[in-house]
Amino acid sequence: MLYKKKLKLRFDKIVDATNIDGKKNQYVFEVTKRIEKELSKFPEFIGVFPFGSRVKGYGSEDIIETKTGMKGSDYDVYILADNALSWGAEDLYEHSAIIGNEYRKLGIKIEFIIQYINIRNLDGLLEMLDIVGPEYLSLVSFSNLLRPGRGKKIKAWRNVVKEELLKMTKEKREKLLRLFSDSLVFADKRSLVKITERIPDFDKNDWLQSRRKLWTKRVCKIFDTIYN
Repeated sequence: MLYKKKLKLRFDKIVDATNIDGKKNQYVFEVTKRIEKELSKFPEFIGVFPFGSRVKGYGSEDIIETKTGMKGSDYDVYILADNALSWGAEDLYEHSAIIGNEYRKLGIKIEFIIQYINIRNLDGLLEMLDIVGPEYLSLVSFSNLLRPGRGKKIKAWRNVVKEELLKMTKEKREKLLRLFSDSLVFADKRSLVKITERIPDFDKNDWLQSRRKLWTKRVCKIFDTIYN
């Protein structure tokens, strides 16, 4: 679909809640706030992390109900939860579905991805990544914990990761931090198909370079460190 007004994505921000037509979409943050409030009553809940087109600046027109289904960009969110309390998983999934159905009645489709975190043995994770490749890290909860999100337990969990990192040698720690940044860039790469469809003159190489700088800066800030 072509748009009368095409925007260039922001190169200086990780989050840009602007639709492709130039309209601000602050509603995505209201949705995130509502989800966090509803799910915080579950002990295993850590936080909600919006991602995708709605927070990267290339969301399409508002979602509407058509005869063939919902039309427009979804509201994509990761829900991170404590694996040690996974006995409550069914309740968390069911309540997420309830929230999704309530928003669907308003013409808003929310795509929930629920992931359970178990932060143990980062040395083992590093060894596994050498085998399966860094792209794998972009699919697991470690990386998503570094995204902007809402939840009272997020900071505490980041501190747990930090404590585990400090147990590693400097060389391994810096390697894993680079992999954290790389994994978030890999996740951004999966957006390129939709972005180039909506912004035909889009410079993907410059955008990916800027995203890498932004994610590297964010990872360093969260873990109070610097790596090359």
